[in-house]
Amino acid sequence: MAIYTTFFLCKPSELPGGFPGWRLPLDQPVRREVHNPFTGELLVVDTCEPEWPEDALGETERTYRVVVIEGSYEQYLEDRLPPFVRSCPHWAAKGLMETELAPLLEAVGVSASIDFPIYGPPSLGATVQQLPAEFLAKATSLDQQKVAQKWAAAMSTPEHTHSVSGRKLSDGWTACEALQLLQPLVDLARKASAGQQMYLLTEA
Repeated sequence: MAIYTTFFLCKPSELPGGFPGWRLPLDQPVRREVHNPFTGELLVVDTCEPEWPEDALGETERTYRVVVIEGSYEQYLEDRLPPFVRSCPHWAAKGLMETELAPLLEAVGVSASIDFPIYGPPSLGATVQQLPAEFLAKATSLDQQKVAQKWAAAMSTPEHTHSVSGRKLSDGWTACEALQLLQPLVDLARKASAGQQMYLLTEA
């Protein structure tokens, strides 16, 4: 299954209107029992995600989800975006998620975590996360070569290159590969206006 990731800029107050049918986090975390989708194991987690009724999809169904690939792949990524995200400054990338972003934040020197500022119905298969404001503030003045080297080194450790069973899956990243991902994020950060934050839309 393909995972699509799109970074975009907007003001926090614009999120509810941009994602109709989605819900804001609970004021306080609650404890819930959930099943691990891979192992079936019952887990107890603290979460701020609101409760969802069985028919929660309703009007939030993504009619933009299926798009015929015509022309470049970059244009395909653009065409499948929801209208709100397409109207915001954004960068459409494939498969760059929190697993890769956490080492980037560490390389930049940001200790804050990535949050969920709004939740979509689980059946939608999409999430929106907010990158720390500190990352957005630092991104425009980074030593990109140095950060790329640190990011690549982190993504080349066994934690990211081997399976849980210890089987090697990849050789990791080169600094050049990390820089190719870092540069569009920095370019996007430089487009931010007052009050805007950087968000990540992930869709399955």
